[in-house]
Amino acid sequence: MFADQNGQHKDKSRNTLRAGLAQAALCLCVLFALTGCGKQKQTVTPSPNSQVDYEKGSDLTGVVKEIDTENQAVTFYNPVIETEETFLYNSATSIQTKSGAEMSMAEVQPGEVYDLYVEGSGSSNLAQMKATEDLIEEESSVMSVDPDNGKITVDGVKYEYSDHMVTLSDGTEIDPMEITDMDRVTFRGIRGKAYSVVVTRGHGYIEPVEYADFVGGTLYVEGETILPVTEGMLLTVPEGRQTVSMKNGDLTSKADLQVERGKVATLNMKESMTQVPETARVSFHIHPSGAELYINGAMVDYSKPISLYYGMHTVQVVLEGYNTYQGTIRVKDPEPTFRIDLSEEVATVEDKDTATGNDSEQSSVTTDEGNVQNPEIADYDVDHKITVSAPDGAAVYINGAYKGVAPCSFTKCVGKITLTLQKEGYETKSYTMEIIDDSQDTSLSFPDLKANN
Repeated sequence: MFADQNGQHKDKSRNTLRAGLAQAALCLCVLFALTGCGKQKQTVTPSPNSQVDYEKGSDLTGVVKEIDTENQAVTFYNPVIETEETFLYNSATSIQTKSGAEMSMAEVQPGEVYDLYVEGSGSSNLAQMKATEDLIEEESSVMSVDPDNGKITVDGVKYEYSDHMVTLSDGTEIDPMEITDMDRVTFRGIRGKAYSVVVTRGHGYIEPVEYADFVGGTLYVEGETILPVTEGMLLTVPEGRQTVSMKNGDLTSKADLQVERGKVATLNMKESMTQVPETARVSFHIHPSGAELYINGAMVDYSKPISLYYGMHTVQVVLEGYNTYQGTIRVKDPEPTFRIDLSEEVATVEDKDTATGNDSEQSSVTTDEGNVQNPEIADYDVDHKITVSAPDGAAVYINGAYKGVAPCSFTKCVGKITLTLQKEGYETKSYTMEIIDDSQDTSLSFPDLKANN
C-alpha cells in the first residue's frame, strides 16, 4: 500500500517537473523570437559622402553701418530682427565679393550688404564676410518717401522700410525724408524690403542777396527750375556747379557758383547786374503769306523784325478763307521768332519764346540757357493753414519762398513741396513731402537742427 502511494507520488513529481520545463522552454522561444533568436539588431549610420562639399550657412545677413578701423570693429544693421550688432575682425577674417574674390576692409563701404559667418556660437569674432548675392541694387536712382505707409519708391518700384533702415549721406545717418527729388541714391534691398539707401548726389542751397531790383521778375537755375523772384529766397538745388540768372524788365544778372552738399552758398546778384535794351527785335513767320498781323490792336509790317517792349502783347492774324488767330505772346529774349500757321480748321503757333491763344497749341520754350522745365506748382487752400511749430527760431521756406520763423503759420499749399529750415549757426535741412487736400489745417514739427561744427 505504501509502495503504491510512493510510486504515485514520484510520477506526479515527474509530471510537474516536465510541465515546468515545457513552460520555461516556451518562454525562451518567445524571447528569442522578439530579440532575433539571440542576434541583436544594430542601426548603422552611413558615412558622409566624401564626394559632396558640405557648406555651413551664414549666421546672419547684415548691412554695414559703421566701420571702426582703430578697434577693428564693424557695426551692422540686422534687418530681420531690426537690431544693430557689432563684430570684431582681424587679419584672418576673409572678406569676399559676390564672385568670391578676396578684398580688404578698406574696400568695404557703409550701406553694403554682407552674409556674416562668426567663429563659433555666440562669438563676436568674424570669420568671414561675403557680399550677399540675393540682393536688389539700384544705382543713380530717384527716390521718394511715404512715411505714413512705411513705403519708399525707387525708380517707380515700392519697397517697405523701417525706421532702422540704413540711410546715409556723406557717411552720416539722415532721415529718409531729407532726400529730395533732385537727389540720386544707391538703393539696396531684398524681396520687397529696403535695407539701405546711400545718397550719391545730394543737394545744397543758394541764398541770393542784393537783388531788390529783381523782385517781381523771374529767377532761373540752369536746367532745374524757374521761379518768381520774391523777398528772402533760399533755393534748394543739386550739389555741383550751378548757373543762376535773374531777369526783371531790362535788368538781368547771371552768375556761376559751386554748391556743396548740405551747405548754403551766398550769391550776390547785384555784382553781375547789367541792363539790356528796353525793346526786343521780334520776327514773325506767318503761313500762308498775305495775312494781316495786328499787335496790340495795330496792324504792323512783319516783313522785317519788329521792335517790341519786353512783356506780354496781344496778337491777331487775319486772312480771308482761314480761321483768325487771336492770342498772347510773351517777349523775354532780345531776338525771338514766332511762327503762326493758319488753316481752315485750326490755327497753331510755334515759336522760340512763349505764345498762347485760341485754336493753338502751346509752343515749346527755349531760353539762352537751353531747355528749362517749370517745377510742379502747388495749389493753395486759402481757407486753411500750415503751422510749423519746431524747430524753434528756424526760418521756414516752401519751394524757396520765405514763410516766416518757426513757430509760424501760412496759407496751406497742396501737393508736393520742399520745405527748408535755416537757422544761423546750425545746419540747413530740407524735407520733401506731399501735402494732402483734406480741407483741414496741417501741423508740422521737425527735429532740432544740428549745430555747425
